[in-house]
Amino acid sequence: MDKARSINLKFWLTLISTCCAAIFALSLILFSFQVKKDFLIEDTQAHLSTTLSHTIKSLEVAPQISTLSSIITSTLHVQQFSQVIVTDKQLNILYSSTPNQIGANALTLFPRISNNLVGLSKEVPIKHLYNTQHALFTSFGKIHHAGTQDDNANSRPFLIVTQYSLSEKINSLYTHYNHNVWIVIAAVLAISLLAITISYHFIHKPIAVLLELSDRLADFKFNHATHVTGSGELKRLSDNLHSASNTLQQGFEQKNQAQQSALEKQSVLEGIFSALPDIFFIVDKAGKILECHYGSNGTMNIPKMPFIGQKLIDVLPAHAAKHFTKAISATEQSGQLTQIEYRIDADDVIKHFEARLSAIPESHKLVVAVRDITDKKRQEEVILHHAFYDTLTQLPNRFLALDRLQQMIHEAKRNQQLIAVGFIDLDDFKKVNDSMGHEVGDKLLVHSATILKNALRKHDTVARLGGDEFIVLLGDITDQHHISAIATKLVHLFRSPFEIDDRSFTISLSLGLAVFPNDATTPNELLRKADSAMYSAKQLGRNTFSFFTESMSQDLNRRLMLEEKMRLALTNEQFEVYFQPQYDLSSQYVVGAEALLRWHDDELGWISPGEFIPLAEQTGYIIELGQFVLETAIKQIHNLQITLSTPFRIAVNLSPRQFKDPSLVNTISHLISEFKIDTALLELEITEGVLLSGDELVRDALFELHQLGILISMDDFGTGYSSLNYLRQYPFDVLKIDQSFIFDMNTSEQVQQLVNAIIVMSHNLGIKVIAEGIETQLQLETLAAMNCDFGQGYFLGKPMSKIDFEAWLTQYALQPLNIENKSLSIQDY
Repeated sequence: MDKARSINLKFWLTLISTCCAAIFALSLILFSFQVKKDFLIEDTQAHLSTTLSHTIKSLEVAPQISTLSSIITSTLHVQQFSQVIVTDKQLNILYSSTPNQIGANALTLFPRISNNLVGLSKEVPIKHLYNTQHALFTSFGKIHHAGTQDDNANSRPFLIVTQYSLSEKINSLYTHYNHNVWIVIAAVLAISLLAITISYHFIHKPIAVLLELSDRLADFKFNHATHVTGSGELKRLSDNLHSASNTLQQGFEQKNQAQQSALEKQSVLEGIFSALPDIFFIVDKAGKILECHYGSNGTMNIPKMPFIGQKLIDVLPAHAAKHFTKAISATEQSGQLTQIEYRIDADDVIKHFEARLSAIPESHKLVVAVRDITDKKRQEEVILHHAFYDTLTQLPNRFLALDRLQQMIHEAKRNQQLIAVGFIDLDDFKKVNDSMGHEVGDKLLVHSATILKNALRKHDTVARLGGDEFIVLLGDITDQHHISAIATKLVHLFRSPFEIDDRSFTISLSLGLAVFPNDATTPNELLRKADSAMYSAKQLGRNTFSFFTESMSQDLNRRLMLEEKMRLALTNEQFEVYFQPQYDLSSQYVVGAEALLRWHDDELGWISPGEFIPLAEQTGYIIELGQFVLETAIKQIHNLQITLSTPFRIAVNLSPRQFKDPSLVNTISHLISEFKIDTALLELEITEGVLLSGDELVRDALFELHQLGILISMDDFGTGYSSLNYLRQYPFDVLKIDQSFIFDMNTSEQVQQLVNAIIVMSHNLGIKVIAEGIETQLQLETLAAMNCDFGQGYFLGKPMSKIDFEAWLTQYALQPLNIENKSLSIQDY
């Protein structure tokens, strides 16, 4: 870690800058003084060299010693020198600016003069010595004489020595700089002030700003805005501090958010722990319990303190501890969630528990959630029971029955025995259920299940498929006659009356039987063929049993083939809507028609509605077919509104299955809006079977359709229960007498009176009456005499295709009924 020592930067920067300015000014003055002093010395030396050279040249040609004084005086300006001497070769003084020195030896004045003569020559005749202490120049000049030597050579001038003092000039220079000292001080002060100003604006002030920012940062105040302009280290430091402030602020906010989030998570966890019925353990990988949490509403209110510090394997039974040991090891190795279940027997009560173990990331700990799943186990047992048993009768359902049948087939193959599969349907159960209510119907089913169970052997199986359908599985049979005996017994048992809620009931059954291996070898095939045999028993008049035969197989194959072909028949336009005319019997004019569905298959030809309509009801395909008939009929009403001058009504049959479609009313309303028809021209026919259930959905749909202005007709009146209460409860506009009454009307006085009573009653209730199945003129005349409103039948007009019906209307729509030509017109179409 780098260490550094801090000082008071503002004080020391001010002091140092002031000192530096003073030192700089003083250095500048000293330097200037030294430069001028050096210049003065160099200039004086040059002046001396020039002057002495001139003097030496004059002395070299001097003929006599007597002329020395005049030469020296004229060339040297002796008054400027402090001393001037001229010596001969023996250094005897020939001339001196001080007279008393003449004749003396120069060595007495200049002891080291001999040393200074070294180096003097003709080429370098002058040598200067400067004494810094006394500011004195001592110059030596050697004089060379031209010409021949003579006896007076030693007495001639040989050396000239001068001393020139600069002390006066240097003192004058000192005096000049001393006089300018205040200027120097002012300059120093100015420079110091400038340094202080610069230091204040560019050092002190930014540092103060940075200190304020740092103080605020120390107080965790990150939103203080400061601004340092310019460039340099302080600007960079300011930017870095701002960046650090922003980073710290973000970090502080994130820390606060993290703390808040952690508190919220802690609260959530505490809430979860309180809300969940689980016990949560935090354990290490050795299984030691570190923490324990559980909610107050849990079913395992065990004090947590005994658990802390103990191992899970020490507080659990041996078998449970073994499971936990394996689970902890598996969680450590895989890092995945591990789930185990174990059971604890306590106080004669069996408790089931579920434990989930999960590794806590980036730690050596595990979280263990333990939950009491005793109720869940019981529910699973109930669900499992419901999955294989009927909830009403407690009999095995289809899945379990087929599984048992498969096992019975394996045993029968091994033992070479027979198996009989019986398919039972309770006769007219729907009428009882609809008329007496579902509660009575359920009790009837439970009673029937009891009869079947008590009538069979223990190793036989009775199962309920749904509704009023049961199956019986008879095993360990060696002779088919035994099967017939059991079937006969079952049929006879159901013929006996019984009581439910103090009411006496008699109900029969239809039983179909298929035998393994004679009829089929697989469970589904046996069940399918037994179902086919049951339908055969129904056709034989019910209340009996029937064995499967190959002819039934053919019927079953045809039924399956029709079911398969029906899925594509509408797409392939094999279905077509026919129209059968309806006449007003008083005016004898055609006023409407009934829309009837017909099916022509390319391979099978015409298929009877009595064959495919029930099949469509069972498969649910009747909803699509019904919508097709509705749309076709409404389109036809729309076309006839344009082509005919009089209103023309079309009736459409609605099946019970269609009324279970919640979108029925919306579909009809949408078609009416799309084709813009008068709703009074649409008549919907329903049978009594639609009303038997008393379903509120049916009631609401009828009233909604009636509010739209659509006519509601009761079809096939006189059959079934023919409850007059329906005419009071529901908004019927038309009542349609079943054709069976019309057929017997002229052969039975009683039937004729019934028909008349129906017409009179309907008129008293404000309901119109239409008779269907009119096939003779006598029937037509009788109904007209009874004031029946409308008639329909082959005598008045057969069902016709759309094209034929429109052509027929073109010819007969505006003509009254012509009995003489009726058969001819009918045959034409």
